[in-house]
Amino acid sequence: METSTEKIIRLMLIYPKKRWKQKELAIKAGCSKAFLSKFTKKLLARGIITKLDNQIILLSPTKTLNYWHGIRELPKPIYIKSIISKERILKILEKSDNYCLTLFSAAWLRIKYMKTASVEAYVLKNKINPLIKKIGRRSINPTNIVLFPSDESVFEALEVVDKLRVVNFIQNYVDLMAYGGSGSRVAMKLSEKYKLLE
Repeated sequence: METSTEKIIRLMLIYPKKRWKQKELAIKAGCSKAFLSKFTKKLLARGIITKLDNQIILLSPTKTLNYWHGIRELPKPIYIKSIISKERILKILEKSDNYCLTLFSAAWLRIKYMKTASVEAYVLKNKINPLIKKIGRRSINPTNIVLFPSDESVFEALEVVDKLRVVNFIQNYVDLMAYGGSGSRVAMKLSEKYKLLE
């Protein structure tokens, strides 16, 4: 389950110029005002945000991004064994609003770097079982079809690339960094395109 901390950070990074009222940000992130107040004190101390006229303003997107990928843990994956081709699985996904590609699948659509045979997607928790039935069955061993149960917060500012829903590029970057290994290399290529670390 994703933390309120990550939901707050995601919103601030996706909308870096927005001046957030505390109540508005708490509602959008699905957390209490007390939690948000405590967390913003931590961000103030790190020089990540400032407060002006009772509004929260992001000062350093780069510091915030580094902070987020430092704490990010991908949700527990569900591996799917399937006899269906990747192309067919993507066609099935195209007809749905309950998913967002992430990791290498999303990055490939964006930057055409490090082609992958895998499909990695967030799927709404309450819609994951019907999707699994359409494409295959659960596997206890890693496979090249990986689904991450999620809530709608991960879909914030999603994009559509080649008819497929992909997480926003900031989420894509953070997920790749959290994945580690070759994920970090792809994340850096993504960062260059979107000028994330400037």
